Amino acid sequence: MLSTNRIAIILGAMFLSLGAFDGMLGVLWPTLRGEMGRDIGDLGYLLAAYLIASMAGSLLSSWALKHWGIRHGLKGSTVIAVVGAICVALAPTWHWLLAAGVVRGLGNGAIHAYLNTYAARALSNRKTMVIHGMWGGGAAAAAFTMTLLVSSGIAWQWNLLWCVVPALFAFAGYYTLPRVVDTDRGQTLGALKRGDWIAVIAGGTYVAVEASVGNWAYTLMTQGWSMSIEVAGMATSVFWILITVGRISLAGLPLSAAWWLKLMPWMLAGSAGLLFVGQHQLWFGIAALWAVGLSASVIFPSLIYQAITNAQPATKPKIAGAILTCAAAGGASGPAAIGWLASAGALLWIPLPIAALGVVSALCARQVALRGSPASDS
Repeated sequence: MLSTNRIAIILGAMFLSLGAFDGMLGVLWPTLRGEMGRDIGDLGYLLAAYLIASMAGSLLSSWALKHWGIRHGLKGSTVIAVVGAICVALAPTWHWLLAAGVVRGLGNGAIHAYLNTYAARALSNRKTMVIHGMWGGGAAAAAFTMTLLVSSGIAWQWNLLWCVVPALFAFAGYYTLPRVVDTDRGQTLGALKRGDWIAVIAGGTYVAVEASVGNWAYTLMTQGWSMSIEVAGMATSVFWILITVGRISLAGLPLSAAWWLKLMPWMLAGSAGLLFVGQHQLWFGIAALWAVGLSASVIFPSLIYQAITNAQPATKPKIAGAILTCAAAGGASGPAAIGWLASAGALLWIPLPIAALGVVSALCARQVALRGSPASDS
C-alpha cells in the first residue's frame, strides 16, 4: 500500500500538468492572436471550446467511474489530455486550434473529477490543498516561462512540455494507486440534494472568477493599463505562485475546510473589485491581483472536500463530477463574457462583473460551510 505522501506526489504531478495549460493561455494570447490574426475578444471562444469540452468530460466521469474504476479512467483521460496538448502545439490554423482545445478539454474535465474524488477519499484536507497547490505551481511556472519565450522570440510551443512531462510521470504512477475509488463500481447513484446543488453553484461561480482573472489579467495589464510585457508577465506569474503558496502554507494551519469557505470567498470578491483601481494606480492593481490569488488558493479544494464530506454515500460519486461540470461551465462562460466586454471596448470595466460573480460564490460557499449532516438535507 502506498503512503499518502506518495499518492499526493502522483496526483500532484497531474495537477501540475493541468495547471500549466491553464496558466500559459492568458500570457500567450496577445502573441497568438497576432500570429493568427484574431480579435482581442476571441480568447473567450478558445476558452469556451476548451472548458465546454471539460464540462463534457466531467459529465462522463461519474458514469466512467461507476463502470471502469478510477485507474482505467485516469489512464484514458490522461492520454486524451496529452494528445490534446500536442495538437495545440501543432495546430496550423485557428479552427485547428479550437479543435485541439476541445480534445485537451475532454481529458482535463475527466481528470479533474477523478483526481478530486480520489483525493477526498484517500487524503486529508491539508494534503488535498497541497496537491491543488501543484496546479497553481504549474500555472505559475508555465506563465513565467511563456513570458520568457514570447519576449525572446522563441517558439512558444516548447512551453507545452509543462503539460506533457508531468502527465507522463503521473500516468506511470497510476499503476500503483490503491483501489479505494473502485468501490463505486456498480453502485446505484442517488440524486443530488439541495445542499449538493448549492455546492455545485459555488464551484461554478468561483471558477468563473478565477478563470476570468487568470486568463484576462495579462491582457488587462498590457493593453488596458499600458504595462510592459515583462512586468505584466511577472505579476501574472506571482498571481499563480500565490495560489500555490497559499494552498501549501495555509494547509498547515489547524483550520477546517468549512472555516476557509466562510472567509476567503469574500476576500476574493473584494480583491477582484479592487482591480478596477489598477487603471489609475498600477501597483495597487497588481496588489489587488495578488490578493485575488492568495484568497483563491484554498477555496476550491476546500469546497470539493467539504461537499464530498457533506454528501450522502449514494451521491458521493456524483458530487465531484457535478461541481466540476458546473465549474467548467463557469470557466467557459465567465472568460467568454469578459471577451465580449473586451471586444466592445470595455476592457477596463471587467473587474466589476467579476467581483459580482465573486459575491454569488461567497454566499453559496458559506451555505456549504454551514450545512449540517447529510441526513438533515431534504
